[in-house]
Amino acid sequence: MKAFVIILLVVSVFTTASAEDSTSWVKVLSKKRSVLYFKNSKDLIGATIEIENEDHDLIESILVESKRTIVDFFYLAPGAYLVKIKKGGKEYVIEYLNK
Repeated sequence: MKAFVIILLVVSVFTTASAEDSTSWVKVLSKKRSVLYFKNSKDLIGATIEIENEDHDLIESILVESKRTIVDFFYLAPGAYLVKIKKGGKEYVIEYLNK
C-alpha cells in the first residue's frame, strides 16, 4: 500500500510539473494591415513585449495588460521585426514583416 501511495505521489508531481509548463501560450490571431494581434494565457499578463528591428535594436518595450494584445506597426519603417514576449524564464518570439 505504501508503494502505491509513493508511486501515485511521484506521478502526480510529474504531471503537475508538466502541466505548469504547458499553461503559458501565445496564439497569433492576425498579422494584417500593420497590426499584430495575439491572444495569450492569463499567466502572461504583466509580461514584457519587446519590439526589435532587423539589427536587433530595441524599438519599444510595453507590458501585456490583458489576454488580447494589439501591437501597431503603422508608424514604423517597413521591414522585419521581432516581437519578444518575456515573463520569468519564458520567452515567445513572433516574426513580423511590416510592409
